[in-house]
Amino acid sequence: MIPTETLQIVRAVAHFRNFTAAARHLHKVPSAISYTVRKLEDRLGVQLFLRDSKRVGLTPAGEHFIEHTDKLLMALEELEISTRQMATGWEHELRIALDNVVNQGKIYDLIHDLQAVRPETELVINSEVYNGSWDALFHGRCQLVIGAPKEIPEAIVNQDRFAWRSMGRMTWDFVVAPDHPLASLPEPLSMDELKPHRSICIQDTSRFFRHGYNLLLEGQQVLMVPSFRAAIGCLLRGLGATILPSHFARPYIAEGLLVRKEVPDLHFNDDCLLAWNQENMGQGLHWVLDWLGSESWLNKVWLQYDQQMPMGYHVP
Repeated sequence: MIPTETLQIVRAVAHFRNFTAAARHLHKVPSAISYTVRKLEDRLGVQLFLRDSKRVGLTPAGEHFIEHTDKLLMALEELEISTRQMATGWEHELRIALDNVVNQGKIYDLIHDLQAVRPETELVINSEVYNGSWDALFHGRCQLVIGAPKEIPEAIVNQDRFAWRSMGRMTWDFVVAPDHPLASLPEPLSMDELKPHRSICIQDTSRFFRHGYNLLLEGQQVLMVPSFRAAIGCLLRGLGATILPSHFARPYIAEGLLVRKEVPDLHFNDDCLLAWNQENMGQGLHWVLDWLGSESWLNKVWLQYDQQMPMGYHVP
């Protein structure tokens, strides 16, 4: 049987295309890396790498070996994790995705309370945008999404390994800086009035599913940013116009930093979901779902403005 360490060494060489760089990454001397690779090639009776003075490349056999090595190492890691979960009932790791539309500050209470109950469980918190949330859940980058869009991709609807529940309604505001040309126009604004002005759009993080809604009209100039925090920064500088979740926009409107304008024909995601992968659920995911609570509580803490909290609590 090929030792796991040998697989990791070959994988590092394939990644860096250089024995010295692989040795540095693995905290080994280059001669040990070269010896391990040569010994494996002798054992297999095939050449895995093409070597020259500057670079190391994979042979077709090497490409095949690396592809299956990645799958094997991943399977071994999953076996280790699932075995621990089988023994304790708790996941070794919980991966949670926060959609960009939810209040971000509440996650710290969740982290604190879970650590108090089960400090051994590692938490991985990521942020996703629009269909990136569903994409992350479907492809295993997370086990739970807080704030997924209400329109569920067909690939998820048709599989019983996923479950979800409503987080209730959310509202949006079309906003601009006070000195933006749209700020002085009489309401309601039409889509034709919006079109000549730059739209600030949030980049959907989906890698495979189609991208979700953005305020973008045909022929309109666009400024693409990674988050609502970046969008607000652009708005405050008069660099464009966009829609914001009301719980993000409200404090800026109250302080006169942004101006809300009525645009009846705008459409947006007005409902959010809590969604999770119910395959192999351990006590950790059950605990988190209980902690997150009912639809009304989810709506209150994740999708509404809390005037007792600082601005940074709400905006991602």
